[in-house]
Amino acid sequence: MPPDPAAPWTGIRWKKLEPADPLAHVRSVTRWRGGFVATGDLVVTGASARSKVWVSADGGTWEPLEADVFGPATVVVGAAATADGVVLLTVQSGTYREGYGIPSEVRSWELAGPWHSWTSADGKTWTANLGPAFEVPKSMTGGDHPLLLAGAGNDLVALVLEGQPLAFTRDGIAWETASLDDFPGGPAGWKAASIAAFPPGFVSVGRTPNGSVAIASADGRAWTTSAIPVTCPPGDMTAGPSGLIVEGDDVRGSHDWNPVWCSSLDGRSWRRLSGYPPVGTLQCEENGCPIPNGIVLGSPERMVAYRRDPRPAAWTSFDGRTWQSLALTGSRPPRWGDWWESSMIRLLLPIGLLFVDPDDGSAWLGIPET
Repeated sequence: MPPDPAAPWTGIRWKKLEPADPLAHVRSVTRWRGGFVATGDLVVTGASARSKVWVSADGGTWEPLEADVFGPATVVVGAAATADGVVLLTVQSGTYREGYGIPSEVRSWELAGPWHSWTSADGKTWTANLGPAFEVPKSMTGGDHPLLLAGAGNDLVALVLEGQPLAFTRDGIAWETASLDDFPGGPAGWKAASIAAFPPGFVSVGRTPNGSVAIASADGRAWTTSAIPVTCPPGDMTAGPSGLIVEGDDVRGSHDWNPVWCSSLDGRSWRRLSGYPPVGTLQCEENGCPIPNGIVLGSPERMVAYRRDPRPAAWTSFDGRTWQSLALTGSRPPRWGDWWESSMIRLLLPIGLLFVDPDDGSAWLGIPET
């Protein structure tokens, strides 16, 4: 029986996955009221590719969807729960980019239109709908593809590209294009750094001509602006159930910067976390040091942080300020020590941690101990 996704974690037990295990090929898992939908690496046929998709009622047994459900060249770029079911956003595989990775990974492909959103009430029967009204960017690749982000505390789903919401939907069928006029600074002044699902719906951090700000919205139209301290530069944002962490860089020169973590419990008030806790930083003599000694991942249920040296360690938190240590057991992935600087895929899923080396296909599942 798989673990309860909402149960507190006390430890992580690593298990190497066999190549035939569906989870070895998963790249995202979405929890919705009917169970789980997982999207995975690609099946390549000739000059085109399609995403693997599975459904599960409990997160333990996975049923693959056949190729004819979505089509032989359809790539899933996002999935999200809706009030009535689940939605997948798809595009078409374009040209394989030689030298950007192995063909089974989305990052190795150019992506082409049109958008389609597929909706389902049971995870097995899917209906194709027209996607957002604007065209897929011609330069879009699998390395910078959009994602779907379900809001926290509302029933809105955002289509996000490079931290910027481009469109919104409530049911996966009707889409409303986002207006840049709604954002602080307008089309010429707002530069999003990242966005996360957090009450009242979405919280984003970015820059305006007047400085860095955090903005929040429940409906994608009206955004409330809050100033960010100058000691908290915008960057990648991670959300847990009760808090946010933004990872930025305090840049002092072309080869002189310091990693910074800042925390918020409400998306409006921010404070810098001294010492990059709990992972800390690594000191070295090369350019670009110090560097984070780990990363933090987030989900609606929890945050998990990892430290690299002097030996692997992990913690869990609900708000990013108070952390509890996690016991690590089992045979950890052999390249755990250098995951932060490699192409490793690291996912915090509703059913545990997934670690995939896309270069050789090896995969490891961190099973929660509760």
